[in-house]
Amino acid sequence: MLDPLISLLPIYFLLLVGAVSIKTRLVPADALPHLSRFALVICMPVIVASAVMRSGDLTEFNWRFIAGYAVAALILLGLGSWIMARVFRLPGALAAMMGMGMSSANTIFLGYPVGLVLFPDQVDRLFAWIIVAENLAVIPVAIIAAEVLAGEKGRGFSASLRQTFGQMTRSPVLIGLVAGLVISGFDIHLPGPVDKTRGLVAAAAPLIALFFVGGTVANAQWRETGAPVLAVSFGKLVAHPLLALAVLSLLPGITPAQATAGMVFAAMPMFAIFPILSSRYGGAEIASSALVVTTLLGAVTVSALVLVI
Repeated sequence: MLDPLISLLPIYFLLLVGAVSIKTRLVPADALPHLSRFALVICMPVIVASAVMRSGDLTEFNWRFIAGYAVAALILLGLGSWIMARVFRLPGALAAMMGMGMSSANTIFLGYPVGLVLFPDQVDRLFAWIIVAENLAVIPVAIIAAEVLAGEKGRGFSASLRQTFGQMTRSPVLIGLVAGLVISGFDIHLPGPVDKTRGLVAAAAPLIALFFVGGTVANAQWRETGAPVLAVSFGKLVAHPLLALAVLSLLPGITPAQATAGMVFAAMPMFAIFPILSSRYGGAEIASSALVVTTLLGAVTVSALVLVI
């Protein structure tokens, strides 16, 4: 019964190694931005491209799953943003970012390593589908909403849309996604040394990612402990996975195993750069605190979820 939980222990140990390394100054905290850039610019596109290459071309994507996962996240994005604005009186743009924190998981740096342990045979396929849902629907909608609600002089919906599209074209995630689709769709065979390098980076990336997440949480400023932080944490760790399971279970063409796996991905804490994105709208402290709380509580909630399923 405890075997699935025991299988997750290496992931928790690596998170702990990252946290302890930063707290004890074995690795200086100012090294985190450099590690972050390496993880985001080098490791992230390689992980995404490798997973997409193994999951097939666009004709093999389950678009019902992608749409269902996106719809569940967008429902939570809208509802969470409304609650943060009306109940907790946050400015509209910041409320939208908190909604994004509830509805966007750390799919790459936490979800993928957990998926490798729990459902290795289908993790690449599911990972690719969720990356499409998050990066082509959920995150752009949240950023556009925040930009529009920020109400900068002379900036409207069309300007926000253009800015977001420009950011997307430079996104390492989308670069990896497009590269993987091109290689898979045209059946391109990478030269041996290139493919070997890709494999080495892809194999090392989860280790680097988990170390980075652990170090980021240890270095994050935990200054807010009030109701808004708890609301964001509840939305991320409880509402998001339940909504994902509910929507995916209702759609035809999605197996119970796939719906359950989608729930597991959705149960991950928010991504580590969430405080950086939120700082643009004055939400660095609440976002940083929410990141710490969800990552710490996530070890409990994800473990409980694994035991249940």
